[in-house]
Amino acid sequence: MPRSIQTVATSDPQIRRHFDKAAQSYSQGASLQQQVATDLLALLATTRQLEPAQTRLLDLGCGPGWLHPELRKHCSELWAADLSEAMLAEAETLGLASRYIQADAAALPLPAQSVGCIFSSLMLQWCPKPEAVFAECYRLLEPGGQLVLSTLVTDSMAEFQQSWAQVDNKPHQLAFLPAEVLLNAVKAQGFSCQSQQLTYQLFYPDVLHLSRSFKQIGANFVAGRAGTGLGGKKRWAAFASAYEKFRTAQGLPLSYQVLQIVATKQADVLSIEPHCGF
Repeated sequence: MPRSIQTVATSDPQIRRHFDKAAQSYSQGASLQQQVATDLLALLATTRQLEPAQTRLLDLGCGPGWLHPELRKHCSELWAADLSEAMLAEAETLGLASRYIQADAAALPLPAQSVGCIFSSLMLQWCPKPEAVFAECYRLLEPGGQLVLSTLVTDSMAEFQQSWAQVDNKPHQLAFLPAEVLLNAVKAQGFSCQSQQLTYQLFYPDVLHLSRSFKQIGANFVAGRAGTGLGGKKRWAAFASAYEKFRTAQGLPLSYQVLQIVATKQADVLSIEPHCGF
């Protein structure tokens, strides 16, 4: 681990180990993550309120840092934080952030009001207490600062879930929260915010390629699932057969529901009622 990475104890060692293993293959398998982050970056460019020359930006859940060349254009100083030490080591090879911090998103070793913008793409769904992450973001942001975030919500991976439901009743994916729950958690901190929900769809030639894509990016961890892999040969064959009903001319689809949030910490939080909407 590079010495320049600041490390603190984390509460999710299993998730961290999965992403540590996927650090070197992540960029090759992160098709969805790149699409979503690129769209979120475009949103950052159109909604930001602070001047780049005066803004310190925190990339929260930075992964291997592949977006850092673009994020660096939107700030005077870039900080990077992630649960995975190995991901941070990959990001550090780019040398574009001045700080690399390995920590839980809900407990960052940073001073209050130390950043002007927090960018976070497809990280929040891995956090057991998203409300604690929003509280931490509110603490870290300067008055007038913005949180620009994307996360997966209910009905993501519906084809995958429905196909496994034909085989057993065990968990095979993350449990995604409704958008309303997350927006209420944002409002509860005192943010004013805008939001929109988008649908993304990827296609695979078969379920084996789909499963391998999960492993490439470390997304094959499911809390509460005992053992390794997705099941025995008979169960796997039954899952593959059930998934075939979704096949299109492009292949087997996998759909994601992505919530984008732009939350602003008001300069005078006592005089403005929090609200959410477009």
